[in-house]
Amino acid sequence: MTIYNFSFGSNMSSNRLLARLPQAKRIGTAILRGYELTFDMVSTDGSAKCSVRQTSQPDALVYGVVYELNEDEKAILDTIEGPRYDCVDVSVELLDGEQLTAHCYIANTVDAALLPFDWYLQHVHRGALEAGLPNDYSDSILARESCDDPDKTRAAREFAIHNNKNDQGTL
Repeated sequence: MTIYNFSFGSNMSSNRLLARLPQAKRIGTAILRGYELTFDMVSTDGSAKCSVRQTSQPDALVYGVVYELNEDEKAILDTIEGPRYDCVDVSVELLDGEQLTAHCYIANTVDAALLPFDWYLQHVHRGALEAGLPNDYSDSILARESCDDPDKTRAAREFAIHNNKNDQGTL
């Protein structure tokens, strides 16, 4: 059975997702229509993480990356994403026009007053760049307000995910 995951947040970054699920296969960039990207999921670390929310705006869309997973990887990702997200099936369109049904994680615990950590925005932004998303979309991610992680060890570990010789660019 083929399992597709639509990642629109930090897991768009293959460095981030493959560190978690090394056997996952990147299928391509996709669009989820009728939704908007939010940074309001209440994380257990006290910060905000990405989610998506349905909207009636006619031109609303969220870009993301589709990965093919096996059942074991799906179970691991369910555990990582945890109970603050609901795993739901959505219809997405790959950039070549192919339609797929994929699962994604939509927050069930939100607080618009929370901010994401700066390293988390970097994961999402790097994933957007890697996926070749339109500049205005990836720029809008990086332009979001964020805060420093008080856990400097965790912040250093998270920033280091993108510090390798194959990853050009600045943080």
